[in-house]
Amino acid sequence: MKKFLVVFFMFLIALISYGEMIYNFSQKAYEKETKYFKFVFEKDLYLYYDELKNVSDKLYEDYSGFYDTKPGSITVFIFDDVDFVNAFAVPQINIIRLYINSPQAKMGLSTNVENWIPFVFSHELNHIFYGNMTNKYISWIPDNIIKKILISSWEPSYLHEGLSIYMESKYFKGRFQNDLFNMYLKAEILSKEYPRYSLGSGASKDIWSPAGFNYMYGAIFTKEISEKYGEDKLREIIKDINSHLFFSTISTSFERVTDEKWNDFLLYIKVKYKNEYIELLNKGYDSDYKALDDSYHYTSNLKTDGNYLYYYKQSPGKRSGVYKGNKLILPDIRNFDISDDGKITYITQIENMNLLYLKCDCPISDTLIDKRVKTFKFIDNNRIVYTKINNGLTAIFIWDLRDSKIRKVLDWGKYIVNDFYYSNNKIYFSGNINNQNDIYYIDLNNYDLIQVTNDKYTEMNIFIKNNKLYYTANYEDNIFNIYSLNLKTKKLTKLTNHIYGVFYPVVLNENLYFLYYNEEGYHLSRIKNSDLAKESKIFIYKPQKKELDNYNKNFKINNVNKYKEELKYGILFPYIENDDVGVIYAAISEGINYGIGGGILTDFNEIIPVVGVYLDYYTQNFAKFKYLNNNIYSEINISKNFEFYLKKKNYLNINIFFQLENSKFLSKDIQISLTKSPYTINSQNYYENNILFGYKDNNYYIQTSTAFDIKTLKIEPYVYYDTIGNMILGTNISKKLWNQYFSILDGKYGFDGIRISGGYGYNLSSKKSLWKLSIITDFTALYWLNIPVPIFNK
Repeated sequence: MKKFLVVFFMFLIALISYGEMIYNFSQKAYEKETKYFKFVFEKDLYLYYDELKNVSDKLYEDYSGFYDTKPGSITVFIFDDVDFVNAFAVPQINIIRLYINSPQAKMGLSTNVENWIPFVFSHELNHIFYGNMTNKYISWIPDNIIKKILISSWEPSYLHEGLSIYMESKYFKGRFQNDLFNMYLKAEILSKEYPRYSLGSGASKDIWSPAGFNYMYGAIFTKEISEKYGEDKLREIIKDINSHLFFSTISTSFERVTDEKWNDFLLYIKVKYKNEYIELLNKGYDSDYKALDDSYHYTSNLKTDGNYLYYYKQSPGKRSGVYKGNKLILPDIRNFDISDDGKITYITQIENMNLLYLKCDCPISDTLIDKRVKTFKFIDNNRIVYTKINNGLTAIFIWDLRDSKIRKVLDWGKYIVNDFYYSNNKIYFSGNINNQNDIYYIDLNNYDLIQVTNDKYTEMNIFIKNNKLYYTANYEDNIFNIYSLNLKTKKLTKLTNHIYGVFYPVVLNENLYFLYYNEEGYHLSRIKNSDLAKESKIFIYKPQKKELDNYNKNFKINNVNKYKEELKYGILFPYIENDDVGVIYAAISEGINYGIGGGILTDFNEIIPVVGVYLDYYTQNFAKFKYLNNNIYSEINISKNFEFYLKKKNYLNINIFFQLENSKFLSKDIQISLTKSPYTINSQNYYENNILFGYKDNNYYIQTSTAFDIKTLKIEPYVYYDTIGNMILGTNISKKLWNQYFSILDGKYGFDGIRISGGYGYNLSSKKSLWKLSIITDFTALYWLNIPVPIFNK
């Protein structure tokens, strides 16, 4: 398909890409309306509409008062079609998409499990309102979508996310009250790199952050401004930013509103946190532990089989995955467990669904245990306990690998399990029930659920050895450290005293291994099991039988209508194709799954009518028709992506493209691409193997390639052959020469390093060499737009 450019911050291309994300066409979609909202949901999810109808209109009116704006009707999609935790909003078209799975404690989001949907709705609703703010410079534009596209270009992501975190924390218990998230903020503020808020402007940067620079600095600014100056001043600053054009930033608006220096405010935050840090040091906290290796970033899931350590490891210049000591044994897998006799079970995600596998010596694929699994653990060498999710609910099952039988041991309910451990015929787990995180166990003698702790704290990462229950908790000073509970004497002992946090305790050979956190991520360390032990005065052992609330999955619903996705949005935009310019009017459906557009192009000699349609249904389909010289020229593109797992993740892409003059084929191009095991090292994408088959204009071609890393240089050798007679041996290379990010105006404009890429190929048939070389920098414009700028191209 010929390349075409939509001139309008390339927004429409991005908008169409939301089609599959918002929802796929469904016969199970129903709708209900309130004063300000249309809710679209699967019939089995009526429960969540029922929760939202009681709070949504009130939040709408409160947000309207905060922002002095009314965005009009908002459509909220609620579907159970993914296994991860997320949600998003598209302010330009007033759409919110809610995924119904609530978060585990390790995500640092919220303890809101019982009311997760209203909580995450409050966050996404803020994006709609902030994205609907306007100013006098663009208020004259008649098209609301165009106005919102323009205003979004000077709304930095750190304010979008910061204000959303502010609202979620104001109306529910949000990230302001989450000790894990606040640990990330504390380490960032106290680091030598502070302040780095320009990295959270919106355009992507190749610099690691535990929770996203936009979320972290947005939370820092909205929290500190509201606490120091009050909510009214925060509102004034936000309005001031949006009331100016390209050169207004958070620093200039802050100074206009508060009459204080922005740099003084940044220093005030640093000094505040530094003073708290000194107080903690004076109380005996340790500022650092000794790392045993080069693990960092998102290293997690420390385990043992009683002989060796296993963990998910990220480290500089190395492929991530499950490591046994320093040996990579399961590439790209994060969630896994190991039995005492060395069996491995793990989760991989295929097409947004979690699949639990048991690793085996099978020739094609490992053993699939179950789908939609969240948390799992070996009970013994032959049984696995795991949670399964459906319609936002969780249930606990046991799978026996000897006969493949599955037994449910805890019924469906609105709860979350962080982790499991088995001891003395009891399945212990840390989990969130009724919005409270505690330790529980299921007695396998009678399947009673027993609550072990009952407190306001968060316990997680449990490990049991010699009748001692080890785990991480934030009992003191809102800092996560490791404790052990003697299950016989009921005595609680604090084992670590780190100033940021310590996680994933494992006892091996009388040593306590764990992961501690600092601004560079999580690091493997150890101490003698008794080196820092001191008895805790906190009494947490309060065993009592617990009953789950009953959630009827067959929730009775009344007066709902089937949802029909109709054309809703219209936008007029300039259009460029090759040397022709013109204008297009496009009508897009509410869920962005289909659309139709029409307009004219001209080379200033003649006018060319053009019509385009797209449909995202099973396959991604696009067609464009032009009328020129009494002929109709058509371009039709059909594509489909598949994911599948055969011991490693594979991606299959099929792409079909036709060009026609009336009914006569001008060109045919069919491509089938298979990519095996893609992965990332240092923000660079690699893959183990790719093979491309193609047919174009009565000729066939094939290309095979691989990609690997040598000292941060990406090397991509390939072999190409076609039936014309060409056979090319070559390689492509790429490397980031300069990693520094330079910005002005608080991240609104900047340059993100310098990349070099090139390639060399030799045609064995024609005896000719082919080469290319380019040097590129990424230019950030208006916070969001990342534009590759060639410095040299040959």
